[in-house]
Amino acid sequence: MFEIVHSIESCTVLVVDDAKVIRKLISAILKPVCRTVSFESAETALKVCHKIKPDLIIMDIHLEGMSGLEACQQLKSDPELADIPLIFITSNQDPKTQEKCWDAGAVDFIEKPLVASTLVKRITTHLKYKVQADILTNQSFVDGLTELYNRRFFDIEIERLLKDSLRRRVPLALLLIDIDFFKKFNDSLGHLEGDQALKSVTRQVSLCARRPVDLVCRYGGEEIAVLLPDTSVHSAQQFASDIVKSIADLAIVHPMSPHKHVTVSVGVSCTGSSKATTPAQLIAQADDALYHAKEAGRNQYQACVALVS
Repeated sequence: MFEIVHSIESCTVLVVDDAKVIRKLISAILKPVCRTVSFESAETALKVCHKIKPDLIIMDIHLEGMSGLEACQQLKSDPELADIPLIFITSNQDPKTQEKCWDAGAVDFIEKPLVASTLVKRITTHLKYKVQADILTNQSFVDGLTELYNRRFFDIEIERLLKDSLRRRVPLALLLIDIDFFKKFNDSLGHLEGDQALKSVTRQVSLCARRPVDLVCRYGGEEIAVLLPDTSVHSAQQFASDIVKSIADLAIVHPMSPHKHVTVSVGVSCTGSSKATTPAQLIAQADDALYHAKEAGRNQYQACVALVS
């Protein structure tokens, strides 16, 4: 069942219980299996979840302040955290309480007093399921050559990020990046060299995207898409300028380019400077800006600041 799961030792389990002795006990029991971090309140645990992205959460139902059930419901309502499995620990065997656990989104519950062997087996099984799901998701959403997220993932994320941008009234920037004269590169040097050049370019773009929230995807062929949440058009233009320069600085020889080395053209669009309310509009603006960058001589960026009618 878990043939593709080789290890869970690097997995992180977040333990939430207001009793210090329980937190220490669970951490001690799981120490040979995986890494653990623990907190006494659900409020604190939810705040750090975005930073540490645990693979699994063990939480007591009854906590001071926010209850475990409330925390679970909040966790499952957050798209970035919803896929983290949560297991409740409880001394309450009432069927109605157990039903509330399932309804809140828990994947399992463990009764007190804790039995070490049961805890280890339950956690091991759920971690293996989580790791296997992550591997299969990556295989579905990651481009095999560049190891970037693929177009399928981009289509999902641009819709989610744009909705979030409009809801919170913060800008979302999109960059479409195209390798200049890439067909001529392949024709002159061969596709193996083309693949290496593409990987070098995508690696450099990823290095420029320093924030964890910045999303770099292979859009198709030699095109790369970058989504920059909470980014103004001015900042997006600076980002585009950095990419253009850093790719040129790689100095990858391109005998068929007038620039004599591999360069890129970049189109920039941003919700903060237009009335784009759909992914199609935002993409069309970036694509139009990319066209103008190519028409102007390539090895540069252009930004679309025109309003959508």
